Amino acid sequence: MSYPPKPFTHIPESQLFELIAQYPLATILSCSSTETLGHVCQVPMLFDRDTGTFIGHIAANNPLVRQENNTIKLLFNGPNAYLSPNHCNNDILPSWLYANVEVTGKLELITEHSEQLATMIQLTNHFEQGFDTPWQMNTLNDKMINAMFKQIRFLRITASQYKGSFKLSQNKPMRIREQAIASLQDEGKTSIAQLMLKSLTHK
Repeated sequence: MSYPPKPFTHIPESQLFELIAQYPLATILSCSSTETLGHVCQVPMLFDRDTGTFIGHIAANNPLVRQENNTIKLLFNGPNAYLSPNHCNNDILPSWLYANVEVTGKLELITEHSEQLATMIQLTNHFEQGFDTPWQMNTLNDKMINAMFKQIRFLRITASQYKGSFKLSQNKPMRIREQAIASLQDEGKTSIAQLMLKSLTHK
């Protein structure tokens, strides 16, 4: 028997990309010659679906900078929630619902100043969306920008594989899944309930 079960991993690519866009904070895992379990850090990443690339920046002293040209993994975690037997009239065991996407890719450092600047502008313009007065890079002069760039390093990660794990009770009867969705919505856990609702229509 495969693990995770196929119902949890047979997810349309469009849903994987949607989760990455909604939850852009990636847990990045890389190998290390000095640490038995390797290095782990969290970095917000901006994904370009057309090119299959991610961009972001980290502190200059982050060990991840030593992983240039190496293969690394990014884990994007979506919503999660405890599922109680009370949600489904005692027809299930206690469980936990979750959704995540694991991306394998090759890391590249962006070193050209003009490309670093373009990357920073792209990142800030994206993540500043929603603010009444978005912060913009053009508020900084060249001296301030150069000082900033000495403290950070820019990453580009080219994806080679996407793998989703959406544990949303897909292996349960429709009646139980619908009960769980209704109960979770009543509790205000709308994000996980909406994902479960999407899973009802996916075959």
